[in-house]
Amino acid sequence: MKTMFRVHCVPVVVAAVVSMLWLAGCGTPSASTGRVVTESSHEGDSLLRAGDPLQVRVETNPTMSPQISEVTVDDEGYIALPLIGRLKAAGSTTSDLADKIQKAYVPQYYVRCTATVLAPTRFFYMGGEVKNPGRFPWSKDMTLLKAISTASGYTDFANRAKVELTRGRNKLVYDCEDIRRHPEKDVPIQPGDSIYIPRSIF
Repeated sequence: MKTMFRVHCVPVVVAAVVSMLWLAGCGTPSASTGRVVTESSHEGDSLLRAGDPLQVRVETNPTMSPQISEVTVDDEGYIALPLIGRLKAAGSTTSDLADKIQKAYVPQYYVRCTATVLAPTRFFYMGGEVKNPGRFPWSKDMTLLKAISTASGYTDFANRAKVELTRGRNKLVYDCEDIRRHPEKDVPIQPGDSIYIPRSIF
């Protein structure tokens, strides 16, 4: 009889413990932690910077909808979230930022949480004498010559010696024929760069 009593009581004790832990997840401080989830549509492990829009999801209970915050990295490199306030984001990957968010919430505000950071696809822009001008997804290995190839290459009227690269308020001019002959001179492209290939006068 003692054996049967112990067998039948174990599930009741376990259920009680699980119930207490579930209730604690709603706000009672504890040392336990949850998962960190990061997602990105294209940017991989590139670093966040001022102006990046982000979606931050914080899930504290699997039976409840996550808290969703639409934020933008400000000029000082910070984002602002409920309860924890401002948090440094610039210079971090989405994975780093999700980890910071979790540590800021647990255990001060939640027993556990799942932090998810969604970052947008980043783009660069091609215009002028290329066969397929427009906006293209940026990747970490993008260079000037690769960007031109992404736009299906030059038209017959392209001035390849005076390719313009605009980055913010700065504009630089490159000789892409020289870069083609010397690949080590190829120029890395950054998100938001605008490349324009003028028409040759000949």
